[in-house]
Amino acid sequence: MSTDFSCFLYGTLIFPEVIGRILSNGGKEKITVDLNSGAPAVLKGYKRYQVRGAWYPAIIKSNENDEAKGVFLKGLSYNDILKLDDFEGDQYKRMDVKVFVGDSLDPIPAQTYVWIDSANLLDDKDWDSTEFKKKFDMDMIDLSSDENNDVKNR
Repeated sequence: MSTDFSCFLYGTLIFPEVIGRILSNGGKEKITVDLNSGAPAVLKGYKRYQVRGAWYPAIIKSNENDEAKGVFLKGLSYNDILKLDDFEGDQYKRMDVKVFVGDSLDPIPAQTYVWIDSANLLDDKDWDSTEFKKKFDMDMIDLSSDENNDVKNR
């Protein structure tokens, strides 16, 4: 299929080790995803929160002054998108959004995963990528293992 899909990533998928495993063969082999080929991006009108009791975040629509920071990744195939859909599960919905990439003043179309589960499951604080990276050894992470269920389901 074509490789014309773009995504705004804002959580565990910002780590090449995580998205590389998701886009590989069932998470059992490691592939390289160069997020440096992506770019820092901002999604305006959304806010990122820590999901209670989990190691992953969620974004929800918010007021126009809020911003969620993340990475814009392009060149994804339809098959890649289906793998991301499966990874995100039913707590999220893939939606079309417009993101500001780098210093651009013009938004670019992308898709992202927006939280559709109860807002009561979200903490008041933002998700901390540094804490996530400390908790999980990125080179040893096994997304097919029940031991890393928090990551596997995010």
